[in-house]
Amino acid sequence: MTNSGKRWTVQDRYGNSIYLTQERWLHIIAETNHPEMESYEEYLKTTLRKGRRRQEPLNPRKYRYYLAFDDLPDDVNHVVAIVLFGFDVDESGQTISNNFVATAFFKHVWLKG
Repeated sequence: MTNSGKRWTVQDRYGNSIYLTQERWLHIIAETNHPEMESYEEYLKTTLRKGRRRQEPLNPRKYRYYLAFDDLPDDVNHVVAIVLFGFDVDESGQTISNNFVATAFFKHVWLKG
């Protein structure tokens, strides 16, 4: 995979590189999806860098990253990012990670306690 189309790459707290493409960003902020995320791209990066994650039980390649924030709009309190993990082969034939953000959104999570 080439770098073309990548907006940015971050490393999560588990040591994995994760990238967001321009195409996926436009999908996320589209009027029919999650346009409220448009001003929160830095929050998305922070969620990937510092948030916790859960592996989806029906698709072991899919992880849900989430992190709480105090200053999100309306009554939401978390940013959630869906990341697909995989592999690709570079120009020299080496296997490399290919982990990318599929979508992101706000969510209200009820805190225990």
